[in-house]
Amino acid sequence: ALLAEAGWTDTDGDGILDKDGQPLSVTYETTDAALRRQVTAILAESMKACGIDAQLAYYPAGEFFADGPDGKVFGRRSDLAQFAWLTGVQPACELYVSDFVPGDPAETWISIMEPDVDGDGTPDERTFPMAWGGQNQTGYANAEYDQVCKTALSSLPGEPAYEENHKQAQVLFSQGLPVAPLFLRLKLAATRSDMCNFFMDPTANSEMWNIEEFGYGPLCD
Repeated sequence: ALLAEAGWTDTDGDGILDKDGQPLSVTYETTDAALRRQVTAILAESMKACGIDAQLAYYPAGEFFADGPDGKVFGRRSDLAQFAWLTGVQPACELYVSDFVPGDPAETWISIMEPDVDGDGTPDERTFPMAWGGQNQTGYANAEYDQVCKTALSSLPGEPAYEENHKQAQVLFSQGLPVAPLFLRLKLAATRSDMCNFFMDPTANSEMWNIEEFGYGPLCD
């Protein structure tokens, strides 16, 4: 219904929506990994059912995640890019702050979502403070989101401002939806039966995060 409202209809009956003679076709890119091939194939079929043609492409991780301007993700050179972020306990609201949009520091940009932030009637040209080191590859820009996220990041855990602003950032994120979260990956590990002090921590990059506390058998007494 939203696509039809925007003028996208299937005028030639081929199952793909079109507008002004242009089919609704996008590139959908990720790394050449078995899991991601499987996920993209499923989602491409779902998109096709909505009249969207998703052209799948796969790249080596080094090429896909290369720094801008050449990299697909951080050079912002793709229509749709699928990848994963390591998550922690604290929501990573900084990933979607407009100051973190990667780009050429010698150039400026105007947000399609929020072109006139100061309300003076003219589009606001923005810079790229983080240059190609920014991680907001979505280009998401929302002044209210920027404010609450920065307030949350400048507050300490336990302070009312910390929790309230992180929650508000998540509300704004869910409304703007700069990315579509797909799923959380399970972390699995196996140990010997008499192992002690081995604890899986979803916020740690390695299962060996507390290796100095490991023990087994009599060492656990």
